Amino acid sequence: ALFDAPIDTSYSEDMEPLERMLRQLSQRASALILWLDCDREGEAISDEVRAVCLKGNPRLGTMNRIYRAKFSTVLPGEIERALRTLGRVNENFVAAVQARSEHDLRVGAAFTRFQTLRLQKKFDGFGERGVISYGPCQFPTLGFVVERWARIETFVPEDFWFIEMTIRLNEDGSVVNDIGGGNGQMNGQHNNQSRSIRLNWKRVRLYDRVMTMALYDACLEAGAAVIVSLTGRPKNKWRPIPLATVELQKRASKYLRIGSEELMQKAEELYQQGFISYPRTETEKFRPEFDHHALIQSFQAVQGEFGNYATSLLSNSNFQNPRAGQNDDNAHPPITPAKAVDPQTIADPIQRKVYTLVVKHYLACCSRDAVGRETELTLKIASEEFVAKGLMILERNWLEIYQPFERWSTGQGELPKVRVGSRIVPTTLVMNEGQTSAPTPISEVELISLMDRNGIGTDATIAQHITTICEREYAKKDQNQRFHPTKLGIALVEGYNSMGYQLNKPDLRREMEAECSAVAAGRKTKDQILGPVIAKMLHCFRTANAEVEKLDTAVARHFDKLGSNRNNEYSVLQADFSVCGTCNRMMTLKEQRNHRQRSGGNEAGARKMIHCSTCAQAYLMPRYHQQVSPVVDPNNPHTPLFCPLCQFQVIKIGLEGGNSYHVCPKCFRDPPSEHGGDASTDFPCTKCTNIACSLATGVRGGGTEVFSCPFCASSGGTGKVCLRKSASGSYRLSCSNAGRDACQYTIFLPAEARDISVDLGDYGGGGINNNPQSNTLVCHVCSNQNKLVRKIKFVWKAGSVPPMYDREMTTCILCDSNLRSDMNIRLPSMNQVNPRRTGNSGGGRG
Repeated sequence: ALFDAPIDTSYSEDMEPLERMLRQLSQRASALILWLDCDREGEAISDEVRAVCLKGNPRLGTMNRIYRAKFSTVLPGEIERALRTLGRVNENFVAAVQARSEHDLRVGAAFTRFQTLRLQKKFDGFGERGVISYGPCQFPTLGFVVERWARIETFVPEDFWFIEMTIRLNEDGSVVNDIGGGNGQMNGQHNNQSRSIRLNWKRVRLYDRVMTMALYDACLEAGAAVIVSLTGRPKNKWRPIPLATVELQKRASKYLRIGSEELMQKAEELYQQGFISYPRTETEKFRPEFDHHALIQSFQAVQGEFGNYATSLLSNSNFQNPRAGQNDDNAHPPITPAKAVDPQTIADPIQRKVYTLVVKHYLACCSRDAVGRETELTLKIASEEFVAKGLMILERNWLEIYQPFERWSTGQGELPKVRVGSRIVPTTLVMNEGQTSAPTPISEVELISLMDRNGIGTDATIAQHITTICEREYAKKDQNQRFHPTKLGIALVEGYNSMGYQLNKPDLRREMEAECSAVAAGRKTKDQILGPVIAKMLHCFRTANAEVEKLDTAVARHFDKLGSNRNNEYSVLQADFSVCGTCNRMMTLKEQRNHRQRSGGNEAGARKMIHCSTCAQAYLMPRYHQQVSPVVDPNNPHTPLFCPLCQFQVIKIGLEGGNSYHVCPKCFRDPPSEHGGDASTDFPCTKCTNIACSLATGVRGGGTEVFSCPFCASSGGTGKVCLRKSASGSYRLSCSNAGRDACQYTIFLPAEARDISVDLGDYGGGGINNNPQSNTLVCHVCSNQNKLVRKIKFVWKAGSVPPMYDREMTTCILCDSNLRSDMNIRLPSMNQVNPRRTGNSGGGRG
């Protein structure tokens, strides 16, 4: 139902004052200018503000007086420019964000409910943990962490062998070569000022010790090496490209050890204070009109490193226009300093570090590339070649300002000037052994890179998704900015992978983001993309429900089963409480010690369960109850009443106020899908469709909205009219808000029907299809883009309907006037109670 349930938009309590203020201010406004962030999310927020203001002053829309300001900093010049170039809300951006939000809401809510309820019913400790959340971006983010962990866990080290050679240089740069000796150490005379040059084996390594030993012996026997080549070439270390959000997050983590979430918070504060430009941008190139000289000149007045470098940058033609990266969001420029200040004047130490990094990066972008000369020396001894590389830095340029973050060195320095073809006796020639090492846990820099490359989240939300997996205790970050999955994170990924749907992989999310980009570009509409992508996730969801035991198996490898009582968490309330349907022995009623939990403002009592010590299985009881008691046969009080499906004794759940309902312990824990069961929700007997059980009053499609409640809509609320069945077997359509003091909308359906159901089709109903009107299970007369009305299927009792009726019919209860007339079905009107019909309908018998 969550995949096609109506979405109700409301404002949180802390936002209600803002909503009222916008409505009130708009009443006096002659025009509306929207000054929200200039990206897709900002465009969607602009749409929300526009909707609120139009409620207060509809004339703003009819007079076309709603404008959109485009800006990237809060400096006076930028604000004035935005006022001179006002535009309109980008409706394509709005639709793209709404599509993504609806998809994430439906999928996240469905899977979160599914796995939370399932794990609470099956394993200890999950009742106190709260919601076990699922998110279409959150889960692939966790997947990257678990995938690296799995590589580490399955890694098998291998031994390898390699040969190392060194030569030594005299102070004048000549090679020390008049040496000889044995055992790999070739003795000779050299002064204390000489330095060693290490040459790497061209084969790098071999995994065969005997082969390596044979090659090493041949090298020792040859004694001297021949210089094969000595090459040199100019080499530049390119300056960085302009700074975008993802790159800022990676560099802050690498250089400053600042997490992405904290980084974005501090960058936002710097932006609001006017120190830097807007920090959420994908743009890596400057517009031609950007005035770099003016910005750099403003830093000349800053004492210290920034002022000195800015002065040198504007002299001797050192300034270079920044390189252009590939990405451009056409909304914001790259991240730059917006105001030149001494970093020491910024009180917050984290803000100070972030501002310093932004300034250094910008000044580096406007500098020349670093210039050096790279030399490569190749020696051959016997059949083996060894190579050394050296680097001489000639001009540091941008590296001057980017220190200590960036270095450029091979550690070898300048290589000797030797003649090709000459012979050199190595100072050392040694055969060493090593072992391959496992990969390290994934770093935040690597995680951000993978998310960006695979389209998981946006530049504005990547940090949030990383924080979420840590807050949900799916992963932990250590002091080295590396992530380790928790037992729960590992169990969830293993469970879904065992079903064949690798929901932790980025493929599904990448596909969704590509579709949203098509909407943002105007190539597709929101309705065109939502149907197929939600249908695909619904298929995954149904598979997960059908194969939920695989999730149980994966979690059982890391957590104790419910009722294990390993930590003496449960106390016995009543022994010999009810009959187990598996072993036919008596089970025990237990209660969790010292447990109180609040949920939605209601306080739940201690969790109760029924435990079978013979089968070592526990069955959790519904949370909210006043009394739990076993049910006996009404005709024989000494005989237990059994569920005809699993043979467990039925349990009565007493509620406050005297109401009650029944559950089967086994079916409540493992809902039977063939009788309307769904692992993502509770399953009392009132949802069961088993016609062989007198307690089963469920109907197929009973939880699905047939149409929205007109009574609730008229009062500004939301309710859905669903099909229900009473204990006596009669059917009705009633509002989900029904009750003695609540909504009274009820349609009593004819007793001539043997069975009435709502057919949902293959993908959960018309609400998720591209065009609901094309669905034969949806009424094309009563439905539109904003309202969905489903048809109902009637199976008539033999001889109970006029001869022109088929044995089965699927029709719309709202617009089929012939059915309503023949079967005496009355639609309720406002302020009018619809009385329950008794006996035969009195009509339709011909």
